[in-house]
Amino acid sequence: MLKENRKIILILSNKYDITTDYVCVELERRGRNYLRLNRDEFNRYRVLVNPLSRELSWSCGEETVTLDPTSLQAVYYRAPTFLRDNYQPDLSAEEQLYRSQWSAFVRDLDIFSEAIWMNNPVATYKAENKMLQLHQANEVGLLCPLTFISNYFPEDRLPSGLSDIIIKSLDTGLLRMQSQEAFVYTNIVSLEEARKANYMGAPVILQEHVTSKVDIRVTVVHNSVFAARILSSGEGIVGDWRKAKDYVQYQHFELPEDIASKCVLLVKKLGLSFGAIDLVETNNGFIFIEVNPTGEWAWLVDSAGQEIHKSICDYLDG
Repeated sequence: MLKENRKIILILSNKYDITTDYVCVELERRGRNYLRLNRDEFNRYRVLVNPLSRELSWSCGEETVTLDPTSLQAVYYRAPTFLRDNYQPDLSAEEQLYRSQWSAFVRDLDIFSEAIWMNNPVATYKAENKMLQLHQANEVGLLCPLTFISNYFPEDRLPSGLSDIIIKSLDTGLLRMQSQEAFVYTNIVSLEEARKANYMGAPVILQEHVTSKVDIRVTVVHNSVFAARILSSGEGIVGDWRKAKDYVQYQHFELPEDIASKCVLLVKKLGLSFGAIDLVETNNGFIFIEVNPTGEWAWLVDSAGQEIHKSICDYLDG
């Protein structure tokens, strides 16, 4: 039950999101007022917004809550900015409208700009831009791999001596194949294979293959930084570590102060208060790969002892 005359933290997620559960349990422990709205249950709620007075009323059963700029303290947004499968052929028109229009509704809650956001969906959408991420990472002084986004193989722009290359999707690659969901991982491809491939259908990211590396997951929460090395039998993993995620270990790791500061600065330049950054550690230093504005982190709480949920609640608490 919400306590009267207390500011409210609004949480937008879905009912099966364990990551959000960590935040809710911590807020409960602190005795904080919060309202969790699950995007997969929006049709159970009665919602009314007056955009002129910026007042939001929410009802479910006998309970009604009214939010305005004076009562809304913070918003924790854990869902993707938009649902990439809105227009699958097996979705009914009603389901497509549900997904697209509620996604627009959440995005439009940007009218509550004075609230503390983690992360504002408008900023999240912009920050998912892989070109922008690499440009901004380079601007703050992080090392970045040689990268091209192209719909052809730019062999004349590649340095000599390369034996293979990284190919990955420009946006999250979620596909529907034979009624099943398929995910496009990062792939290491030989130069010979890369030359033969047909790229004209869609642009891809072509990136130099960084070898002899250890993957580092860096979770930035405002000014706090949590880093974990990702290992298999004590060694770095060749290629995309997510393919072997059932067999890896996560080891808490203290980033050098200058790298940690650059990660914080990058997240802020992207207009975010949270970012899950992928780095690789090499003999030449730490190299930036990408940042996910809605990245997962709950698995690091137990596996690496990182109390990310507490840092998030500190920020939402103002």
